[in-house]
Amino acid sequence: MEETETLNTQQDLIDALRAGENEAAREMLEELHPADLAAAYEALPADPAAVLLGFLEDDVLAAVLTQLPLVDAEEILLGLPDDRLARVLDGIPDDILVDVLQEMPGSQRGHAFHLLSESRRRAARELLKFPDDSAGGRMTTAFASVREDMSVRQAVDSLRGIADETELLARIYVTNQEGLLLGKVRLRDLTFSDPSTLIEELNDRDTRAVLTSADQEKAVRMIMKYDMLAMPVLDEDGRLMGVITHDDALDIQQEESTEDMERQSGISGEITDETYLNTSVLRQVRRRFGWIISLAFMGLISGTVIYSYQNQLNTIFALTVYMPMIVAAGGNTGGQAATMVVRAMSVGELEAGAVLRVAWKELRIGLIVGGLVAVAMVVQIFLLRPAFITLSPPVVAQFALTVGLALLCQITASTLIGAILPLGARAVRLDPAVIAAPAITTIVDATGLLIYLNLARAILPI
Repeated sequence: MEETETLNTQQDLIDALRAGENEAAREMLEELHPADLAAAYEALPADPAAVLLGFLEDDVLAAVLTQLPLVDAEEILLGLPDDRLARVLDGIPDDILVDVLQEMPGSQRGHAFHLLSESRRRAARELLKFPDDSAGGRMTTAFASVREDMSVRQAVDSLRGIADETELLARIYVTNQEGLLLGKVRLRDLTFSDPSTLIEELNDRDTRAVLTSADQEKAVRMIMKYDMLAMPVLDEDGRLMGVITHDDALDIQQEESTEDMERQSGISGEITDETYLNTSVLRQVRRRFGWIISLAFMGLISGTVIYSYQNQLNTIFALTVYMPMIVAAGGNTGGQAATMVVRAMSVGELEAGAVLRVAWKELRIGLIVGGLVAVAMVVQIFLLRPAFITLSPPVVAQFALTVGLALLCQITASTLIGAILPLGARAVRLDPAVIAAPAITTIVDATGLLIYLNLARAILPI
């Protein structure tokens, strides 16, 4: 179904449910993907949304829940009768199931946990051992594996029994009797090979994997680097415990990008998958207020600098006109440099020993950018001669030199600060993203004022 047609059907479903045309709505369900049904649910008021859920088959509802924020999925599950709750839980992939269980209050989590089949309980217990942001916490145990000493016929027979429970059959992992990862085979290799061929002969010997204790970002970087459909996850002894699939990697990447973006904007607190409109005003206030009040007090430093140089500013008023531009140039270039460095670190392009290389690169960038902007401003001062510059020609030349040098120094220094601070944060084991753009802006505002006003004192006759 084309995207436009899908959106039209989704809107028709929403309109039908809003209007109480339930039978018409029921007929549209088979035309929509679970992701589209989830979007329709989120767009509906409570009563029509409940009607939509009632129309869904258990397996479809399970698929829809995987597309919803965890808080919504939890609310839906807790409203189901026990018999349906057991069936729906059984249809949710185990990695997402664990996330949902962790969202539930303790007593309800225990109740839901005991509705699971014994095999699902074992899988959930295993995954609950690992931190949420580790490879072990994000893996699924619903993978396919065969032993290297099997024949193709034996391997296919063993896979038939788990086909419905496995998330990914395109990659089948090869292990020995102890469960150690030895490589993988493709489903088509099994399909087109002689039934008597041993798996050992088809094994590609690819044992690239991550440990359960590894950060989830490492798994994502490896999946992207090697263009893998899934990343095997091993325990400390090399036994295959689970896999992180490509779609899970995309979810992790989105979460990490959101977290970095929010932290760079000075938004703190726990990162959740709640949508913007579903997040309460008070929650948003709590996440934003701390940084804003801290930066407000830090901003007083700039005010103190200006107050200390009030005599110079009173003597040549034109200095005040160029002050915001010089300060803003530093904040913008510092924020750009920080963004580039944090991005490079997040995708694994910068190792711990890259500080000097980054500093040298950003120094050259800062000098070039600062020089170009400085020349542009000097030309502007001489050629356009704004009306507020009521100075004699020799002083105008000194004024232009002050502005140009201040821009060159400010942009160069701010670029270095913006690049080095995230690297310094990582060196002391802090998240580089917490060196937020507002914090860098506040720091370079003060340095920019000091550079500008000290140059004015040294060059101008004041």
